[in-house]
Amino acid sequence: MTHKKHFKLYKSGKKWCIMAITVAAMAFGMAGVQNASADEVSNGASTTEVTNDSNANSVVNTGSQTADQSTAASENNNQSSANSTASLADQNNTNNSSATEQNGQVNNQQQVAEPANGTLTISSQTVAKHSATTDTDQQNGWYKNSNGEWTYYTNGQVQSGRRYAYLPTITANGTGSGYNWYLVDNGVVQSGVQKWANTYYDFDSTTYLRVDNNYVRSQWGDWYMFGPDGRIATKVYKWAGTYYYFDPVTYLRVDNNYVQSQWGDWYMFGPDGRIATKVYKWAGTYYYFDPVTYLRVDNDYRQSQWGDWYLFGGDGRIMTGVHRWMGSVYYFDPVTYLRVDNAWREGLYFGADGRLVNGGFATRVINWFLQREGRLTYSMYGSRTGADGTADCSGSMTAALRSAGASAPQIIYSTETLHGYLLNNGYYLAYEGRGPVSLRYGDVIIWGHKAASIGGNGHTMVVTGTGDYQTVISTSYLTEGEHGTAVQEVYYNNYWDDDDQPYQYVYRLINPARN
Repeated sequence: MTHKKHFKLYKSGKKWCIMAITVAAMAFGMAGVQNASADEVSNGASTTEVTNDSNANSVVNTGSQTADQSTAASENNNQSSANSTASLADQNNTNNSSATEQNGQVNNQQQVAEPANGTLTISSQTVAKHSATTDTDQQNGWYKNSNGEWTYYTNGQVQSGRRYAYLPTITANGTGSGYNWYLVDNGVVQSGVQKWANTYYDFDSTTYLRVDNNYVRSQWGDWYMFGPDGRIATKVYKWAGTYYYFDPVTYLRVDNNYVQSQWGDWYMFGPDGRIATKVYKWAGTYYYFDPVTYLRVDNDYRQSQWGDWYLFGGDGRIMTGVHRWMGSVYYFDPVTYLRVDNAWREGLYFGADGRLVNGGFATRVINWFLQREGRLTYSMYGSRTGADGTADCSGSMTAALRSAGASAPQIIYSTETLHGYLLNNGYYLAYEGRGPVSLRYGDVIIWGHKAASIGGNGHTMVVTGTGDYQTVISTSYLTEGEHGTAVQEVYYNNYWDDDDQPYQYVYRLINPARN
């Protein structure tokens, strides 16, 4: 019979102690077991691990297993004796074990009384306190990595993918009180301009919160507008007491351009992006934008932001030269754009209120057409003069000249025969050819080479406006015969270009002031 000595751990007061247990075994029963002494200690590989289970706190000696294998065999044969002693120590430890779970975080706390120097004493041996994180001691909440990025953990794991989540508030030191919404990508909180849910948002680089209703600079340097719900703004948007326009493709602010809004109207935006009002220079000319509606003003006489008055035409452009407004004819200086009073211009005299005083003959020719706007339908096969509600260009011009005081026509003239009628009634040929021409108020124009202008190959009209944007009026097929739309006033240069710049004859009154 041999004796085996084993050691068991138990607690006495505030110290952990070792007691020796002797177990008898028959020699022949252990013949197949390697002989080893249980009180031999292998100091080279001995460590101590503090664990926490459902029964008790314990300190387990995890030394060299080769020395313990024979001891384990003896313990199995004498389990009742060993267990009766060990349970005493374990019973005390049971009351000292605690696992606390709060807010999804598990905290494992050792309830072992320890000396102030942070070591556990086992008999005469001193073992360093275990410092490794246990399996249940996992990261939860916000942690900052070496790159300064905040990452959110749940039980030591981060959720993969991109999500907009309601999480504990981030502060400079980590988690603060309360919750907020954050955009996270694989657990890392995002800042700056970010794509989410098929649009873009901006998240503050300090608080990481979504930015609403503000104009901010992105991480790549460009500026963008974000609306009240955080989404990136496009087209017309009100901010800081005015309106701006943001390109729907690039999302950048549009400067110094005339663009169409999301509701269909057009607006002008200035060099700083703000919506333009009153007189504004764009594309080489000037326009006026109403200070209330912000819309372009057409065919009106308006006061500028500096007090002067200007006339703006049918397409909004500022007018120069002779032009008609509110039933009267005025002249606007080609340099200052201001109305000219008490002066002669282009052979005509304009009085103290700017209105044309003379030039009655030319005005009467023009008025014949103005009085029939909306009333005539184009046709070369009716009366041609408007007598039956239909007319063509040369028949209308014959009737207009006659109403102004020209001699009685022998026939209803065509673009082929009208030349002679004009020469016989105080006109002279001022220009012919295909080049650009400077027109005068009351000039009569015939398109198409002589002997080749009959029917649809020719056209005739009278000049109603001069200067930068010359206008003419005539009975035309521009609306393709639509009822009541034959009389049209248009910009001459555009009209001429659209018809492939036909050969032109310009007839001018010898005395423009003729009444």
